[in-house]
Order: sequence, then C-alpha cells, then structure tokens
Amino acid sequence: MARAAATVGALVAVLAAVLQVTSYALFGSAAAQPSIPALFTATWPNDLLTATGLVRIPAVRRELAHAALLRGNTAHATTLLDGAGTGDDAEDLRGRLAAATNDDAGAMQHFGRAGDIVRARALIDEVAARDPAAALGLAETFDRATNGRDTPAAVIAQSDWREGTLAAAVAAQTPATSTTLVRQALAKYEAAAQLDPTQDAYGLSVGFEAIVAGDAARSRDAYARVATTDPQSIDAAAGLAIADALTGACGLARAAYARAQTLAAQQHRVLDVAASGYAASAQAALTRCLAASPPR
Repeated sequence: MARAAATVGALVAVLAAVLQVTSYALFGSAAAQPSIPALFTATWPNDLLTATGLVRIPAVRRELAHAALLRGNTAHATTLLDGAGTGDDAEDLRGRLAAATNDDAGAMQHFGRAGDIVRARALIDEVAARDPAAALGLAETFDRATNGRDTPAAVIAQSDWREGTLAAAVAAQTPATSTTLVRQALAKYEAAAQLDPTQDAYGLSVGFEAIVAGDAARSRDAYARVATTDPQSIDAAAGLAIADALTGACGLARAAYARAQTLAAQQHRVLDVAASGYAASAQAALTRCLAASPPR
C-alpha cells in the first residue's frame, strides 16, 4: 500500500511539473537554479516520463522536445516531435528544429504555420547578410505559409516592406533580372503603403523604387502623399524635386528642392541628393533644372 501511495505521489509530482513547464515563458530562465524548467533540460525527465507512459502525451512530448532543443540535442527533439500533436506550439518547435539543422526553407514553412514572425524575421535577416537572394526566397516561403492566418495589417505591411527591400537589393546585384525584381519590390512597397499609410518609410520606398523603374509620375504621387502626411519630411521634398525634374517640370523641381533645403537647415541636416542613391541620370535631370533660369 505504501509503495502504491508513493507511486501515485510521484505521478502527481510529475504531472505538476509538466503543467509548470507548459508555459514557454518559464524556459527563459532555464539556466536559473533551482527551477523545474532547468531540471527538464537534464536527462532524467525523459527516462521518468517514458517509464510512466506520460511521454505519449503530446504536450509532454513538446516540452521535452523544447528541452532537447535547448541542449542542442536535435536527434532527440526529432523523435519527440513525432507525435507531439499539431497547433502553433508544435509547429514553432518544428520550425526551430529545422533551423537548427540548417533546413531554412522548412523552418519558414513551420514558422509561417505557427505565425511566428519574430523567429522568421531573425532567420531571414541572418541569411540576408550573406545571400539576399536566398533570404528573398525564404520571405516568399513564409508569406505562402502564413496565407489564411488572421495577421494584423501593420504586421503584414512591415513584412511586405521588408520583402521589397530584399527584392530591391537582389535587383541591384543582378542586372540581368533587375526589371522583374524592381517591379516586385515596387509592388511590395505599394502594398505596405496601402496597408499602413502612417509609415513614411513605405511611401518613400515607393517613390524611390518608382524612379528606379522609370516611372517618374508614379514616384511623384508617392512622394506627394508622404509630403502631405508629413510636411516636415526632407526626403519627400527632395524626392519630389527629382520626380519633377525627370518629368521636365523644372519650376516645381526648383520649388521642391528649395523646400528640402529649408527643412534640412531647420532640422540641422545636410541635404545630399547624390548620397540618397538616385541614379546619375536622375541627379543630372535635377542639376539641369536647378541651373536653368526661372521663366520671367
């Protein structure tokens, strides 16, 4: 009888431990001693939970897989995640496992299904530092995987804008395919600006990329919208000057450039259009307009 009571007590204790570690927040202090999460990063819980049969419970398998990932034991985590159930937590763990085993595309699919945009962005940024084209592919994979999820518009807008910056970066590196990539970047920027017009960066990106695409009128519309919502934007005023110069509206270009100079002086900034990355042809158009005498 005493042995039976002890066994029951042990099972109750194990179940209590499992409930305690269900919250991922607790794993943030897994290195702190003593703590139940820290104990779960050891090896004994696997033996105990296997012996009691509790390891068959999907929630238990997820917690043990999480602990295995913290230890860097990807092989054991793989075994545990087989039968760990579905849902965001399980998908997120599978994404972390894929990332740990250098399966970046697989990680994006799992993170997308889990809605874990934070881990997805971190991985995309890591890859972008060495290979923007590969990072763009990962971003596109994540977008497809998140299709159908209820994601806030501001979050989608930021993702679109970031994807646009990747497409623009790849376009700059690959002139042979730049036309398609520039269009892709411009479309992503415009989608971001439509979803969240309060962010100047999105509208400014539309204006700049439209210049790259050779559409000065489209660029002017974008810069004008930013200048309307943020009259103190130096970049919007300078962009208007470039766009107007490219369309031959030199009077408007001179007025916009003067406005940009005034704003720059007020904000203690140096106005340097050349440093903004505009093509030499765009800079030359502005130079010609500024040098031309205004009509009498």
